[in-house]
Amino acid sequence: MSRSTSVTIEDQAVLHSAAQSGKLFLRWPEDKAWLETIHEIGDPLAQLAGLTRRGSLVSIGKQRWLIMPTGASSVEQAAPVKALLTALLEGRGNWYLGCLSALIDHGLTDIDSAALYVVSSSNSLPNQLHIGRREVKVVHRRQPDSWVGVERERAAGRVFSYRSDLERTLLDTLDYPRHCGSAEIWVRAWERAMREERVDLGKLIDYSDERTAVAQARLAYWLRETGHPREARRVLRGIGGPVKGSQPLDAGRSFAETGTKRARDKETGLVLNIQQQTIDGWLTYGK
Repeated sequence: MSRSTSVTIEDQAVLHSAAQSGKLFLRWPEDKAWLETIHEIGDPLAQLAGLTRRGSLVSIGKQRWLIMPTGASSVEQAAPVKALLTALLEGRGNWYLGCLSALIDHGLTDIDSAALYVVSSSNSLPNQLHIGRREVKVVHRRQPDSWVGVERERAAGRVFSYRSDLERTLLDTLDYPRHCGSAEIWVRAWERAMREERVDLGKLIDYSDERTAVAQARLAYWLRETGHPREARRVLRGIGGPVKGSQPLDAGRSFAETGTKRARDKETGLVLNIQQQTIDGWLTYGK
């Protein structure tokens, strides 16, 4: 992707005004009024089309364009990844960088991932999007949610992005483990977060009030297993004791079901679809 050398006077006026305004991307019709203040240009939409043909803008979605800085030859080089996510998702419902991407961003795992994971309230977003060559996996949050624990961060210049804080990230491993890497990754993330004393336990428990009783039972299990039995009992009292039915500890069902009957954890009522010796091994890995 290269920029044409034929940058017009009108192009220069738009790019200069965008730089003064701190814009890294443009949207239509949201930026129509702003474009109309630039006296050098005529039809704003036609101007955007021309900027795109000449390589000063690149389309990143329907009526969304990223401003390509000098020297950038790809979308990935144009802006930090969190700013790119904002360009892709702003105005499309609540969203945040979460799940495996948040585990990585918080330093709770040493792995990396080419895919980016976002949690979104939008029913219109597809399950997969792309920023340049990077895949964006969309995790749809269907339950009512106050979005407590979503942090607003400065991504670049005047552009802000969103990320789950550490406590909300841990809770998301209980609801969306398939989007948090293998079970080993997110279980070890719990161990690391607790061992390094990075978790605000009161905040973690308060956030869980918006989760289902099953998710809270899973929280109680991991609190107990990581050395916080008092807090685990507090969570279980809040949901009235063990959950009923065949609710799995690992909602992602990482391990294939077998014909043998799974053990049930007496305190939480959860079916232990990860063997206890495997859990113990993961939790002692970093010690």
